[in-house]
Amino acid sequence: MDLVRYRPIFQLFDWFAGNTTAANVLISFFAAGVMIFMIFPVREYACGMMAKCLGDDTAERQGRLTLNPFAHIDPLGSLMLLLFPLGWSKPMPINPGRCNKVSGKTAMLLITLAGPAALIIVAYIFMIIFKLLLINMANEAMAYSVIAVSLIVQICAFIAVLNLLPIPPLAGSRILFFFLKPRQMYKIMEHQRIITMVFFVLLFIPNSPLMWLIQQLAFYLLSALNFLSGFIR
Repeated sequence: MDLVRYRPIFQLFDWFAGNTTAANVLISFFAAGVMIFMIFPVREYACGMMAKCLGDDTAERQGRLTLNPFAHIDPLGSLMLLLFPLGWSKPMPINPGRCNKVSGKTAMLLITLAGPAALIIVAYIFMIIFKLLLINMANEAMAYSVIAVSLIVQICAFIAVLNLLPIPPLAGSRILFFFLKPRQMYKIMEHQRIITMVFFVLLFIPNSPLMWLIQQLAFYLLSALNFLSGFIR
């Protein structure tokens, strides 16, 4: 399985490394557009919908329970994504205290897991579309469609893995906090600034252990989706 050619999302933003071809620039901006207008809204909507199902309608009351990307765009986060391989959307407004169906701690865990779960489902749907297009590819225009769809699959898998990492400031840190005692959680929060700085340094160092881990996990996830869609040949 190569999905045309598996490329971790950070390697798509490679014109800074001297590989400044028009195709790379277009692919990279397409990747940024997919993240801003599809992936981020899907993730935020899933988190908001999970919160609503648990009893918290804060996101709905603030007009954020929607797939409309303009409700979730953070101008600075989008600009950063266009310039560097790093960006973000507006955080979904969540009030765990209003989640009356489970405890606040459990609510945060379920809400956190809803985002990557939705992205994995989207990746699986587009994996199926990718394979169907690949089977019926008849011309160059179709080939570009195949590459575009494969890119969406890869980005969804990459962001899903990134959101599951139990490292502050990532959303996945809430998964870690669920299993920790309050004193242990506060201890980590005391050092969150240092942890965040180390995280971002490792994120941009070529061949860093963190990037290797993220890329490996994303590849395993893609392999699993490829296996689950093996009925298409």
